[in-house]
Amino acid sequence: MYVNLSQGDVFVIVTAEHMLNTHGILLRRCQQVALAMFTEEAAEHGFSPTQYSALAFTYIEPGIQQNTLGERIALDRSSVTKCVEILEKGGLIRREVDRNDRRARMLYITPDGEKVLEKVHDAALKARSRIHATMGKERFQNFLEDMKAFSAILDEKE
Repeated sequence: MYVNLSQGDVFVIVTAEHMLNTHGILLRRCQQVALAMFTEEAAEHGFSPTQYSALAFTYIEPGIQQNTLGERIALDRSSVTKCVEILEKGGLIRREVDRNDRRARMLYITPDGEKVLEKVHDAALKARSRIHATMGKERFQNFLEDMKAFSAILDEKE
């Protein structure tokens, strides 16, 4: 697509090369790669990266409120509820009503959840090792720092 300005200049507005290098497409592709690597390594456990993150935060922060968990792992309310229900049905976490706020639910990892977390964590480490092997540890660390800075853009608006 081209535009002729009154000064006679011609500017390319959109090209395939431009579109393939937009941050949105590149971030989606990175998510696809990360998901594929994790899924391959954790296949025998039938775990998603989201379930792994939820289980890990439940272990790291015993009694974490369900809404706080959603914030930590960037899930909306209905998605975190679905994720927690799956983990609870699997006997990996338990929910309790918060005594200070009857509307809130506090989450705790179970002994079975700890065993599964250890196995799935090993799978996540294997996936990360594959990334390190391809990109190198330093480049990958720089990539993570850049993503943190990018994701903080919305926080700066508040």
